Amino acid sequence: MNIENFSLSWRWTNSSHAMFSKKLLSELHPLSIKLANQVADSIPDDIFIDGVRFNASDEQLTIHWLKEIKLTPQRVTISWDRDTALNLPWSVFCEYWDDFCYPSSDDVNILLGNGKCFLRWHHYEVFEFDEGIL
Repeated sequence: MNIENFSLSWRWTNSSHAMFSKKLLSELHPLSIKLANQVADSIPDDIFIDGVRFNASDEQLTIHWLKEIKLTPQRVTISWDRDTALNLPWSVFCEYWDDFCYPSSDDVNILLGNGKCFLRWHHYEVFEFDEGIL
C-alpha cells in the first residue's frame, strides 16, 4: 500500500493538518491490513506496569525527550488500531511525533523492528516508555 491510499494520509498531506515533503512522505510505509492485524495481536496490554511516564504537553520538550531514546534498528512501527499501522524512521517520529499522536483521539503503540512494543501514547497526552525492552 502506498501513502496516498493510507487511511490516515490526510494527517501529512492536508494543509489544515501538516504538509510533509515528498521525501518525508516516501519514508512512511503503511502496512497492509493483514500485517497491521499481526502487529496489533502482538501487543500485550500490561507491558508498562513499571514503565516511565512522560507528560507530552510541551511539543519541544517532548521532541528532546524522544531523541534521547537511542534505538537500533532505526525504524519503528506505529499501530493505531487493528487495521492501521505504519513503519517509519525513528528520527521522523521524534521530530514530528505530534502529527502521528493526536491528543483526545489517539491511543498509539510504537514498536521496534523485532515487534516489541516499547512506547505507548495515550490520548490524554502521556507517553509510557519501557526501556527494559530496548
